[in-house]
Amino acid sequence: MSEKMSLTREEKRELNSVSSEKEWYEICDKIKIKRSGQYPPHLSREILHLYQQKFPEKLIVDEN
Repeated sequence: MSEKMSLTREEKRELNSVSSEKEWYEICDKIKIKRSGQYPPHLSREILHLYQQKFPEKLIVDEN
């Protein structure tokens, strides 16, 4: 089941092709809708990983 909920090649391509966070979240909304509103933890982690690669300047660094 987890493989079925993973990102498809097309979804990854769409996410990697965006140029703004606004576009990113629009694609994420489409992904969630395609999965009947489900966003399991492994899918969230996969999307977060791609987001951190795409927008590294948005990473929060703990300076403590």
